[in-house]
Amino acid sequence: MSELGGAIARSRARALACATLCTLGLACAPASGPGDRLYREGDLHGALESWRAADEDELAARIVSVQRELDRRAASYIESARALEEQGRLAESVLDYRLALALRPEDTGTLDHVQELARRAVSERAALLDSYRLVRARGDLGAARDALQQLRDLDPFEPAYQTEELRLGQAIADERLRRRERIREEQAARVEALVESGRAAFSEERLEDAVDHWRRALLIDPDNERIQAYISRARKQLESLERLRAEPEAEAAP
Repeated sequence: MSELGGAIARSRARALACATLCTLGLACAPASGPGDRLYREGDLHGALESWRAADEDELAARIVSVQRELDRRAASYIESARALEEQGRLAESVLDYRLALALRPEDTGTLDHVQELARRAVSERAALLDSYRLVRARGDLGAARDALQQLRDLDPFEPAYQTEELRLGQAIADERLRRRERIREEQAARVEALVESGRAAFSEERLEDAVDHWRRALLIDPDNERIQAYISRARKQLESLERLRAEPEAEAAP
């Protein structure tokens, strides 16, 4: 378990003690003996042993209540651990199993299972790391992102994965920027090719072909003022030609 995982475990253990005190209504009760002091410090097992050793009838109900609270808390951690294990979140699952064991250290079945789960987490982590390094070296950033997410799901407490996630995110952003730049360059090249084709057609007096080329270029680059001027000039010449064609027809009419 990482230092972060250990800190979370300690925090949850302290929360467990405080929640138990509040549940039993003992958080603000004056200390009446070593058992009460241990209870307030979060040492529930120590409190139970102290109360049992005292062998006082008035403590019997308290002992039973705390024992039930221990069992309930342990069962809650076990339930959470199983759900996390089914989701593949093994590091979190191991943490909850260990919290349950801290409450019920005599549970050898859970101890055996958590040890096996920890070994499985190490094995899966190694395989996922190899997969991530392979696709990352290949430059497949999409696959690398998926592989890293699997690692993060497996062990969200590992700081190295968080750092790598930031690096990978920057690499993906840079790649997207390069891709957009390539697309702009390709579009600019297509526009220029269409413009040149239109100019060649215009010089050969194939005005309709020239306008067609320039319109296609304008679809790619609608704000290109140079292309707009070419089209305007060609249209004017086409209109002039139409008028010239119309004049002989008008003169020939009876």
